[in-house]
Amino acid sequence: MKARYVLLTAFLSLIINGISLYNLPIGYISIFVMLLVFIPNLFLKIISFGKNKKAQGADYILVKAAVDFEKNTYSKSAYIFGILIMYMADGALIFFQIYQYDYIDALVTGNVHLPVYYTAAPYLIGTGYVLFVATLVMMTIHFRKIIREAGMFQKHEEPKYVARDG
Repeated sequence: MKARYVLLTAFLSLIINGISLYNLPIGYISIFVMLLVFIPNLFLKIISFGKNKKAQGADYILVKAAVDFEKNTYSKSAYIFGILIMYMADGALIFFQIYQYDYIDALVTGNVHLPVYYTAAPYLIGTGYVLFVATLVMMTIHFRKIIREAGMFQKHEEPKYVARDG
């Protein structure tokens, strides 16, 4: 699963849940899902860029540091903990939305005066839930792939820091 698909689905979830107003807290969680996916992929891109530059013969300190990112072993537990927090927050917010639906409905109907909105709201709510659950599933599949394949999550016997020349 590519990160861009997860990010696109999370962004659509943010937009649809934000428009529906009933699922606004779930839309906020989509921002954290996007960050949780974007940050490790940024490091993977930096490592890939460094490897490409090193293969082309570049010998700069920034290229060495970019390649050295992969030699460091990063903890998988932080990402697994983040995924678990996302699932727990999603469950808590869905419970909150179901439990407090009457209050949320009164707030929305008291402030939004568009008749078209009320015909589209049930579809937006359903679509928002589906997109958010798809985002969580895609995020889990993506992290499972990254944790198994990415070199930064594997143990290395090489030194962790860039070797000095001279």
